[in-house]
Amino acid sequence: MTEEARLREQICDLAKSLFDRGLTHGSTGNISARISDGGLLVSPTGTSFGRLDPSRLSRFDSDGRHVEGDKPTKEMPLHSAFYDTRSQAGAVVHLHSCQAVAWSMMPDVNEDNFLPPLTPYAIMQLGRVKLLPFFRPGDG
Repeated sequence: MTEEARLREQICDLAKSLFDRGLTHGSTGNISARISDGGLLVSPTGTSFGRLDPSRLSRFDSDGRHVEGDKPTKEMPLHSAFYDTRSQAGAVVHLHSCQAVAWSMMPDVNEDNFLPPLTPYAIMQLGRVKLLPFFRPGDG
């Protein structure tokens, strides 16, 4: 099995695990992962994490062109921004869990330090997490 084939399987396994644990539902959320040649594998638009097919993942070349697979998530501008600004990023997982959405609607939150520092590990790994303003899906 090639490195890319293994990564395709890993993406689908992770997506199914997230779906099965109720961290995403319906066709919400998207995943992308960097391939060793600089390209990306991306979950297709309108797909459920519970039923991703490795052979249908969208593939982008190192120049950002969609070269294979189903139409990619409309959140590609978000994924591209992460990869462009974080050269060490190997993957992006973007969810719309009910809990996160509900939490984002709580009154009187600190928008500059949205996730309270519950453990030292969270602070070391995440630092301060900013609450972003509302954007329509796919807005660049």
